[in-house]
Amino acid sequence: MDERRGGRINHTIQRELGTLIEKLSDPRLSSMASVTGVEVNRDLSMAKVHISVLGTDVEREETLEALRSAATRLRMEISQRIVIRKMPRLSFYADDTMQTGADMDQLIDKVLGQDSRRHADRDGS
Repeated sequence: MDERRGGRINHTIQRELGTLIEKLSDPRLSSMASVTGVEVNRDLSMAKVHISVLGTDVEREETLEALRSAATRLRMEISQRIVIRKMPRLSFYADDTMQTGADMDQLIDKVLGQDSRRHADRDGS
């Protein structure tokens, strides 16, 4: 499988999974979950699906559990939507990039707030 075709397969599976996950009715699934990437191996036997969940560690784990339990059904539904020689098995992994970014934003805001208060205290004395 050439690199361009592999990228197209990754993108197509990512797009379809995003649509299908929105329709799942599992209460463990966070509404703040999104598919951030898919990596299909060369022989199309496995697809590593990266999931980002904004929320607590518990929400992240519950969402991954819900997706792992729905993996076979999601795989079957995707295989009916796209034409592919072999539909890979789906394995779900946490992608903490967005959560880390949100945490960094909060930390920066906190430091800036403390810094501006420090300057205000110094200027006021």
